[in-house]
Amino acid sequence: MNCIDTHAHVFSTQDPSIQTARYAPNYDATVQSFISHLDQYQFTHGILVQPSFLGTNNQAMLNAIQQYPDRLKGIAVVQHTATFDELFQLKQQGIIGVRLNLFGLNPPALNTAEWQNFLRHLESLNWQVELHAPPRYLVQLLPQLSEYNFNVVIDHFGRIDPIKGIDDPDYLKFLSLLNVKQHWIKVSGFYRLGATPNSINTAQQAYNIFKEKGFLHKLIWGSDWPHTQHESYVTYEDAIHAFKQIVFDKHEQCLILNQNPTELFGFSRT
Repeated sequence: MNCIDTHAHVFSTQDPSIQTARYAPNYDATVQSFISHLDQYQFTHGILVQPSFLGTNNQAMLNAIQQYPDRLKGIAVVQHTATFDELFQLKQQGIIGVRLNLFGLNPPALNTAEWQNFLRHLESLNWQVELHAPPRYLVQLLPQLSEYNFNVVIDHFGRIDPIKGIDDPDYLKFLSLLNVKQHWIKVSGFYRLGATPNSINTAQQAYNIFKEKGFLHKLIWGSDWPHTQHESYVTYEDAIHAFKQIVFDKHEQCLILNQNPTELFGFSRT
């Protein structure tokens, strides 16, 4: 059976960070290290996600996929002015979607002609759009993205505000906008929701809400390795242990680690 980690990053200190980076690591996260974690915990496949500090230079991720093309696929960050041919070249190199990482940025104007053209390119490529954004942005973007025929993947439980919690009006509105036909949610990055153990409790609350809303077959897990900005106290093993605390039912674990991501990311069923 497949077992898929749907969210990890690779980079090195040799990769130039963008000038506007809010954070840049001072260590290497190599594809060999990631693969060793996958092997240690019996994961068959992984999804690499472009980190914000590398901007639109996806080369480190592309190099990693090239080394393990049967096990890895990627989610890129690109300019919304990218041509169809440029995007198609990325698809040929193992890219299956784009990420909009909007922390520290203004939300994009998706109703402009340039953005509409870009989003239609993504439709044509059968790519997904991954959103890493605070709830106040998600409630603006989800209705606009509902006009397009592609999967929308929402990072890290929808990034619940650590102070406001699940009762944040923006988060409650986000929950009301969820559409099981289009949206997928990553039950990942629990430590980004506040201080442990409160973050695990918050994640459990959100997980139970997703289940109640009929999203059990639209949930996926990612380690978020190497846990950027939290690497000093979070390990791969910690991420797996937290997942099993949040999702303690074995059948539900299997859905989230195997069946759901196999469908979303197009891996062959084994």
